[in-house]
Amino acid sequence: MSRWAGYCLATLMLQGCGGGSAVGAPVTPDPAQAPAPAHGSSQASDPASSPASSPASSPASTPASAPVTPPTDTANTPPTTLNGRTLLWNDEFSTSGLPDSRKWAYDTVRNNAGWYNNELQYYGNARLQNSSISDGVLSVTALRETIAKANFSDARTAGFSFSSARLITQGKYTFTYGFVEVRAKLPCSLGTWPAIWMLGSSAGAWPDIGEIDMVEQRGTNSAAKQTILATLHMGAHYGGAGISANRSLPDACTAFHNYQLTWTANKIELGVDGAIYNTYNKPTGATNSNWPFDKPQYLLLNLAMGGDLGGAVPGGFTQDSMQVDYVRVYQ
Repeated sequence: MSRWAGYCLATLMLQGCGGGSAVGAPVTPDPAQAPAPAHGSSQASDPASSPASSPASSPASTPASAPVTPPTDTANTPPTTLNGRTLLWNDEFSTSGLPDSRKWAYDTVRNNAGWYNNELQYYGNARLQNSSISDGVLSVTALRETIAKANFSDARTAGFSFSSARLITQGKYTFTYGFVEVRAKLPCSLGTWPAIWMLGSSAGAWPDIGEIDMVEQRGTNSAAKQTILATLHMGAHYGGAGISANRSLPDACTAFHNYQLTWTANKIELGVDGAIYNTYNKPTGATNSNWPFDKPQYLLLNLAMGGDLGGAVPGGFTQDSMQVDYVRVYQ
């Protein structure tokens, strides 16, 4: 949703996107003070940006992804240790229904004004239509539906034509350093823009708080759906100048993959299925501008519609999902 944390509402003393601190109730920032959109901008500096240049009249919608592909971890039993690290936090999505409210909150703070990056969705709060667990898999689902202010009091006056969900651990769980693995299957439909990412929870504004995009996927054409992106944003490198890399993954939307982050005091590595494809080393004489990654961050899972990386939504789109088997944090 490497909705670039620019669009995350990290303003004033905001503890990251969506409002609120790592403890206590969420805070609703003044939208007028929010920074310019950045996270997930179509200007991301990576070779995969070429698909984003396709005409606005995208080809017909790719059919919604097939039924949930059986994940490898069907027993939902994570190893308690992994490569010398201990499991600190996880969600195996073992209980059907809504996500565990002890672990996840919903970021809806921009519904009343519209989301950044020209995105088109309304983010629902604990709506089974948009975030549900079944057979050990979380589905973050985007739907074409009419969201009118008369029925959704927090919607903008103009309403929305799509709904989705943006899950966050802000106010529930933050951490500094470790190994993160998220096993997920991304959506196939054009016009969808999924993201698995993290934001700094310390006081300050984006991009100074730092953002780690474990994986994003463009929605502009079929080739974009076969490519994944991983990006870092900070004061010295953000928006189109973020530290970004891409990797071909032809079955990104038809099979589950393990998206991975290794975060230490001196290095960040981003990869998939054990293959690292984006590495950022802590600069010599680092400052917060080029290394804000020595402070706690929280997790986000979201599926945006349209926008700078999602592209045009085909008229035939009805719904599609990002499916998540598990989220695990080791230290």
